[in-house]
Amino acid sequence: MQAAPQKRAAVVVLAIVPLLSLGIYLNIGNPQTPDAPLAPRLSGALEDLPPGAVMAKLEQRLRAAPDDATGWLLMARLRMTVEDYAKAADAWQRLLNIERDNVEAMVGLAQALIEQDAGIVSPAAVDLLDTALAREPDNFAARFWRAEAHAQLGEAEKAKYLWQQMRAGLPDNMPLARVLDSRLAK
Repeated sequence: MQAAPQKRAAVVVLAIVPLLSLGIYLNIGNPQTPDAPLAPRLSGALEDLPPGAVMAKLEQRLRAAPDDATGWLLMARLRMTVEDYAKAADAWQRLLNIERDNVEAMVGLAQALIEQDAGIVSPAAVDLLDTALAREPDNFAARFWRAEAHAQLGEAEKAKYLWQQMRAGLPDNMPLARVLDSRLAK
């Protein structure tokens, strides 16, 4: 018997909220107001703009200059920051098409692919990491993800070796040191 009054209350709330919202909008809103133009919203110093506006500015810049390596680098980093890994991977790939030997782009693309695959290090990511490590053997991110690939392939000794090398240079209070310690403990 208690369910009927609760259902009525829920139906009343569900009916009143949209009607109340519509009433408020009609009183203070103005559907004839034109959209705010994009250009003024994108003006100003980059550091003062929200991430969405920075991204829009970068997209405009890259449409006008598709071979702008710095623009693609910034776009890739920004996409990684907002966890848009598919678009980050695209930006890293475009940067690699412009600068084939860019180690940051190789590692960034590998990481974006790994993030897209929920932490699984694919053969494509391994190839990118191996190429990056051939050019920069001390690249920390490439070594970390390559060790993860070894671990996922059941190559525990290879993974442990890389993790130990990485851990040796880190102070104990760093979060990454704790991550490596937990990997080494397994």
